[in-house]
Amino acid sequence: MFSRLRAKIRLTIGAKLIGLIAILLISSLASLVWLATRMFIEDNTALIQNMNADTAASLSARTREFFETTNERMRLLGMTLLQQQGGAGTTAMQKEIFLKDPDFLALYVYKHDSAEGRELAAKAVSPVMAAINDATGEATALAAAQEKTIASNLVAKGDPQIAVMKLGDGSAALAVAIPFIKAGAETAQKGAVFSHSLLGVMKQSRILKMFTEADMVTAFMVDGKGRLIAHADTARVLGGESVAHLEIVKMLLGGKFNNSQTRYADQAGEWKLGAFKLVGFGGLGVVAEVPEAKAFEAAHQVERRAAMIAIIILSLSFFIGYLYSGTITWPIKQLVGAAKKISSGDFTINLKPKTRDELATLSLAFNDMAKGLEERDKVKATFNKFHNKEIAEKLLSGEVKLGGERKESVVFFSDVRGFTAMSESMQPEQVVEMLNEYMTRMVAVIRAHHGIVDKYVGDAIMALWGVPIGGPDDVYNAIMACLLMRQELAVLNELRLSRGQSALKIGMGVNTGPVIAGNIGSTEKMEYTVIGDTVNLASRIESMTKTYGTDLLISEAIHASVKDRFIFENCKTAHVKGKTDAIVVYKVSGYYDENGTPVIIKTPYSSYTAEHCDKVKSDGAEPAQEIPAAVTPPPFTGHNRRPPAFRLHKRTQLPPPFKKTA
Repeated sequence: MFSRLRAKIRLTIGAKLIGLIAILLISSLASLVWLATRMFIEDNTALIQNMNADTAASLSARTREFFETTNERMRLLGMTLLQQQGGAGTTAMQKEIFLKDPDFLALYVYKHDSAEGRELAAKAVSPVMAAINDATGEATALAAAQEKTIASNLVAKGDPQIAVMKLGDGSAALAVAIPFIKAGAETAQKGAVFSHSLLGVMKQSRILKMFTEADMVTAFMVDGKGRLIAHADTARVLGGESVAHLEIVKMLLGGKFNNSQTRYADQAGEWKLGAFKLVGFGGLGVVAEVPEAKAFEAAHQVERRAAMIAIIILSLSFFIGYLYSGTITWPIKQLVGAAKKISSGDFTINLKPKTRDELATLSLAFNDMAKGLEERDKVKATFNKFHNKEIAEKLLSGEVKLGGERKESVVFFSDVRGFTAMSESMQPEQVVEMLNEYMTRMVAVIRAHHGIVDKYVGDAIMALWGVPIGGPDDVYNAIMACLLMRQELAVLNELRLSRGQSALKIGMGVNTGPVIAGNIGSTEKMEYTVIGDTVNLASRIESMTKTYGTDLLISEAIHASVKDRFIFENCKTAHVKGKTDAIVVYKVSGYYDENGTPVIIKTPYSSYTAEHCDKVKSDGAEPAQEIPAAVTPPPFTGHNRRPPAFRLHKRTQLPPPFKKTA
């Protein structure tokens, strides 16, 4: 199996050489780039984690110092409040504390008679509170009492509590509750270790200044339950957002380590490098983190630059390999010369390979290709004399003889009414667009009923049935095509009217009889077409539609062939140019379906005002016979169902309503 596979796959020495060089270089450079990048990332990771640890430790120390200072200030102010009778009035020390620290807003002293019960014993309010409409501090005290994150029973038992609350003006404040005075034996029996506690309220902006976001590191502080106490995004703090789900916060809350670091993903799936450090007050902890995308941005830049260098080196290697392998590529030059001869039209190629490798096989195949192209060129020269695909295919298959032959055919002519006047008022591009849209739909119907378009003459269409190969029901298919063209024109006109364009009206004439079908023209240019009196009469009948004010007329020969399958209206006889005897023509109103029920196919455009035609002279005699009127279906809407005969005999689908494209 492998031997057969190896025999099928043949590589030139040059390709093998270049491929080997490429594999070696790609593997070497890729390994080098990967190892260098990994080492850079590992070193950078260590540096980033050390930076995170230092940041967390620094912020933790500063935060601990802040709370220790705040704790000392609150105790000092609390002692002055208890020394006053009922805590009324403001001492000089209180004024000095509020003056030195304008961010310190209020202090409340609470007395605990049990672990659950407490009452306000004293308070001190900064003059700044008046700016938020709470000069007495009562609203702030009430808001702090309602803050669920501050558990007074835990404070009474000796656990400090810290929470973020909203002031009256909507700004954020930091509420710090600490135990103050130990309880006596009676109060201790009720579960309260401390008989008094302090609640200090200060502006949060003071601590937020320490947690502003840097270029790379983002730091934040959480309480013992994972809620944000300080963060650069104050909205997250005021919203009471919990980040306890983060892996770094889980490690912090676990209490196993005073500080640690790890790699984790946030809710958005972004990977980060983080480190934490416990503050040592109220269960607080500081976390510092850096997104990996920022941390390794420099590493990725190095990786991209290394890849570019590798591509340059690889390109140079390819070039050198190509130059080296050029000594064995001379047979390819012969093939290039032969290809140039073929491109210039010279197919007399006869390469004689001197080796037995794949180039020899290619040279022999090139000889065969040149012979095939020479034969194709001859066939192409013959096909250029014909313009119809169906006829060309029949010629190739040998079903049509070169020259003329007598055949029975159905000849169809159609013309757009008033085309000359219409084209004078339109730009040439608009005329071409209109004809393309109109002929696309009409030709589709003709082809769907096995007709062949013989030629286009301006806005006129000449189509044939029965040549070059006839069918058993050519006359029927031709008349059904005319009726369907009548319907399709109505659909097209609805589209044109919706675009603000004028409706089109056409005339169609159909005749059947003997014709001479064959290749007519000069030795340089030939055309397969039909000639004869049948063709001339079909053209005259199409001209008669102007005189009779209808879009479709058929000859007496057509009527005799399918008189039991369609609904006809006999017209007056008329003389036409080129004919001695008067001719009889018929209008076609519809057809009979499978059950023999007459179906009328008329549109607003199938009849119009009769016009004079120089080629037609009506005799004025009444018709010798009248055809009874058929049952008329509901008014035409442009979307009536297709006739059953069309569904039975069609081979291709009609196109959808034309859509103008750019």
